[in-house]
Amino acid sequence: MAWLGLERETKPLSSSLRDVLDHAPYVLTPSTKPRRWSDGPADEASVLVEAGLRAMRLVGALLLFPYIIRYRPGPSEVELPFNEWISAVSLCGSLALANGLSIVAGRVQLGRVRLAASLFGLFADTLIVLLVIGGFGILDPDIAWYILIIPVLEAGMRFGAKASIYSWISLLLGYVLVARWAGRSDSLFDNFSETLQRVGVVLLVAIPVVYLSQKLLLDIRLERRATGEATRRSRLLETVAQSSQRVSRLDAGMVDELLDSVAALGFEVVDVCVLGVGGQWRIEASRTEVAGIDLPNPDAPEGGLHRLAEHDRTVILHSTQGAAVESALRRHGLSTVLVRALGAQGDASVALRCGKRLGTHVTSTQVECVELLGGNATIALHNKRLVGELRAMQHRLHHQAYHDALTGLSNRQYFNEQLDETFADRRGQATECAVMFIDLDRFKPVNDSLGHDVGNELLINVARRLTSAVREHDLVARMGGDEFVVLLREIYPSVNESELTDVADRICETISEPFVVSSNEIVISCSVGIAISGDDVENAGELVRRADLAMYRAKGLGKARWELYQPEVDEEGVSRIRIERDLRRAVTNNQVEVAFQGILSVRSGQFIGAETLLRWHHPVQGLIPPDTLVPIAEDSGLILELGRRILERACLQAVDWKRRFPEQSPMVAVNVSPIQLFHPRFFDTLDSVLERTGVQPNNLIAEITENIVSAGNDSETKLKMLRDRGLRLALDDFGQGQTSLLYLRRFPIDILKVDKTFVRNGDTDPADRVILESIIDLAHDLGLVVIAEGVETKSQLRLLRDLDCDLAQGYLLHRPTTGNEMTQKVVESRNRLAQRSARNSA
Repeated sequence: MAWLGLERETKPLSSSLRDVLDHAPYVLTPSTKPRRWSDGPADEASVLVEAGLRAMRLVGALLLFPYIIRYRPGPSEVELPFNEWISAVSLCGSLALANGLSIVAGRVQLGRVRLAASLFGLFADTLIVLLVIGGFGILDPDIAWYILIIPVLEAGMRFGAKASIYSWISLLLGYVLVARWAGRSDSLFDNFSETLQRVGVVLLVAIPVVYLSQKLLLDIRLERRATGEATRRSRLLETVAQSSQRVSRLDAGMVDELLDSVAALGFEVVDVCVLGVGGQWRIEASRTEVAGIDLPNPDAPEGGLHRLAEHDRTVILHSTQGAAVESALRRHGLSTVLVRALGAQGDASVALRCGKRLGTHVTSTQVECVELLGGNATIALHNKRLVGELRAMQHRLHHQAYHDALTGLSNRQYFNEQLDETFADRRGQATECAVMFIDLDRFKPVNDSLGHDVGNELLINVARRLTSAVREHDLVARMGGDEFVVLLREIYPSVNESELTDVADRICETISEPFVVSSNEIVISCSVGIAISGDDVENAGELVRRADLAMYRAKGLGKARWELYQPEVDEEGVSRIRIERDLRRAVTNNQVEVAFQGILSVRSGQFIGAETLLRWHHPVQGLIPPDTLVPIAEDSGLILELGRRILERACLQAVDWKRRFPEQSPMVAVNVSPIQLFHPRFFDTLDSVLERTGVQPNNLIAEITENIVSAGNDSETKLKMLRDRGLRLALDDFGQGQTSLLYLRRFPIDILKVDKTFVRNGDTDPADRVILESIIDLAHDLGLVVIAEGVETKSQLRLLRDLDCDLAQGYLLHRPTTGNEMTQKVVESRNRLAQRSARNSA
């Protein structure tokens, strides 16, 4: 701290600053020696002393002036050098000049003027005393000697104890000269011992009085100075306190408030610097009170910021730190630069810089105030950062509370809130709102086969497409899993219903386009249910329920479509729920049956095998058709258990027919759901059933749908795993979906089953006949066996024979029945064929 000009031991600024400021009223100057505060205007004690001396001169002048003008020297008395009036005016004028100089010196701070006035005043006071005592003998000699103490005391109080001695010696010599001039030298030397004794008494009295007076004046001066310093410090600290309140507001003007507050402390130039990402400082804000001065470049050595890491949180740059720093500061018109870090503990990324112009110095109180204000600003900045982080966290939490973490769409909670608000606002308006409930078709097989990562990426892409398909002010949300909803806020169904259906068409079309996810081309679709608000809709929850029911209706009608809610959908939805409940109970109680429908040769009518079918007789609704039963089983997850039972029953039946008809080895076809195929335990279950039943895998046909083929690259792997186990593969319901013909070559398909739609109308509709013939020819060209489904009339059978179809199944040939009944029919059929063959041979 020596370079700061503080008379203290060297300590880090932050640890010793407060002690220094509390006990050392020094100026921070570049001097190597500490010096007291420069003398300002005379303090109260000095003013009183000067006033007393001026009064003494005035009294002396009043006494001498009439005495001199009436003075007539006797024979033994001294003659005046001039006439009476000139002498009187000269003496009194000198005294008046001394008083004038004293008044002027009390009002200025120039040391030389005050010194000259003090010396002239002392000379005048000494002269008047000598004249009064030794020159004219105005006073009684016994009293006059005590007046000699006045100039001795004055010299001591003005210039110290040594000056009192010098003044006493000068006074003694002056007294001798005046006495000689006045013609009293004889009496002086005659009474030399008495004179010396009296003068000595004057000195002995003067020195203690001078010492005590000096100490008293010093105490008064220091007390007054301390009081003034305390007042100034109090004012500055009050400014800091008020400024700290403004700085701590955490608003956008906090930095400006900080700059204004520091400038109010007496700094001519102030700025706030921020450390950038590249390690370079930039000036964030600045304030200049005096033109022509500025702070150095923050990255320059004289900028002071690079020293924050080397020193404590406060750094002061001054000219004594080297010629380079002095020159740099002078170029900017500064004498001192104070730097204060504003970052939290260990963080020097924000700093405050304050500059004082040339000719001025930084006071300890200013340093303390900057420390305090900087500390408050540090806390404020830290709090502001914490508040910013808290607000960001609140924003994140709010976003997490109202948005889906995977897709970024609104979640169920936000959707419900927006729906409630929209539903309430639309009352009394001409517009209505609508809800679209969207469920992805064939998503679960993709998720199970390709993994959850691919499934999640697919959902993200679906969310993007849905967002692009709706209108700008519509809301898309994810309800969970593969279910999405859309809130259409302003629609006019009574005026333009196509506005609603156009959105539904765009959604279905955009989701049906192939997705490419992780190098997998995935084809899915979606089923959309639509419900529109109206007078018959009591609340927003009812609107969602209706859209959900309409979505299930769309699934039941073939998927990849949209359906508008109709009142009869309610009955269907309730029925579906009841069926699912009863189906679960039937599976538990083994009330679900397995039936077989024969597959015959179109040419010979010979029994080739049978397809295994699921049959369930509901206790109230009777036989539930497969188109209703299978989707419910898949959606409820019961398809896994049902699939295992059907597979085991089919294998046992194949073993039985192999034993009964060894020369023919009829095949048994089993439908494999995508949910089954892509389940991670499916092949373990398959291997276990094959091993337990002892069936020959080549007697089994795994029937798969087009959904599996279009599910992605993993489908090919799964199908090859079936082929590797010896099973034959049949593509079921060909022509119903969107399967690309390229899949017929890419995947290991053995059998192509033509959808019953083309068979039903093939004998009556020329277009269907052409399609049917094209499919059969294509399959044969690819080396595939063709099975026609849904043969119900003889004309249909004749058409298939004419088109050279290989196999057929349907109610005309065999109705679904139990395994024993099917075995009996096969035996009967074989017997008829044998008898017919025998007759033909005869």
